[in-house]
Amino acid sequence: MSSALTLRAAITRGALVSLANWPVIVIDLVIESVYKAAIAVPVFGAAFMVALLLGADVGSLLGDGVLSAADRMLVPLGQSPVALVAFLGALFATGVGGEVLMFIAKAGTFSVLVAGERAAGDIQRAPVRLSAVRTASAYSLAAVLAAARRFRARAMSLAVWLAAAYVGVIGGYLVVVVYGFQWAASSAWAPAWPLLVLLATSAGVVSLTAANLLFDLLRVVVISDDCRLSVAWRRVRTFLLADARQVLGIFGAMAAVLAVATIASITAAAGLALIAWAPLVGLIVLPLQVAFWIVRGLVYQYAGLTTLSAYQAQYRRFSAPTRAAVPLQVHEA
Repeated sequence: MSSALTLRAAITRGALVSLANWPVIVIDLVIESVYKAAIAVPVFGAAFMVALLLGADVGSLLGDGVLSAADRMLVPLGQSPVALVAFLGALFATGVGGEVLMFIAKAGTFSVLVAGERAAGDIQRAPVRLSAVRTASAYSLAAVLAAARRFRARAMSLAVWLAAAYVGVIGGYLVVVVYGFQWAASSAWAPAWPLLVLLATSAGVVSLTAANLLFDLLRVVVISDDCRLSVAWRRVRTFLLADARQVLGIFGAMAAVLAVATIASITAAAGLALIAWAPLVGLIVLPLQVAFWIVRGLVYQYAGLTTLSAYQAQYRRFSAPTRAAVPLQVHEA
């Protein structure tokens, strides 16, 4: 096993590789935007259904966003079981189907980063030069499409497993909260109800975070080694047992970066919303708001791809001496 990169070197390398292949950042942003728009379709349909059944105002249902609207409409739709089943079925089909297509496309974009990282040399070493960064450029649309076709079955399996993990964790959380409330209400342990909710919420958040981390590492190994999922499981386990400190270091550092970016974006969004209340200024602020959300999306995508590329750099250093890397062809003749 080669010596692992330092935390700073791994993240710097991932950032430079992602920057050298900047079109994949744009592609991933477009893919996720389309996915979120598709998720909103059944919610809008349910809003009109609720408005038709109960005479509610559609604007008030959708005023706080798609997620709040979906949660708010479960109660009125519960009065009509057929409508509730139709809503949940449409939401599930759109969510899982869209997730599968999204991760198939993302397998193509991430394969470009894998190829770029392999060709990058020691670009993380200062001083960083433009000519050195260019050596990590491996993007082409043909490469993305070819890799998406190559990895589509494995990306589909990973997406289904991730969706199953989400369903299991969220379902378990709801069972614990609902039955825990009934148990607490019928016993002398009612004051412990808030503690139960806190513990269940914490366990749910930790479980989903672990599922996402494992999913990312499996993507890294599957695309880096071009192997089956069963083989990837074993290699991820070995990688985590040997290099957990490096993996968790990258995860923690990038989580802190995203937390700072989230706080900054919330502050900026609040400032723009406050200015938009002024007469006539709203028309001027609207293009700024659109530009802000685009920049925000690009920053989040860049951070996510930097994290994946940093994982991949550490994994390649870990696995290179024990087995030859599988060549990944990203350019078609």
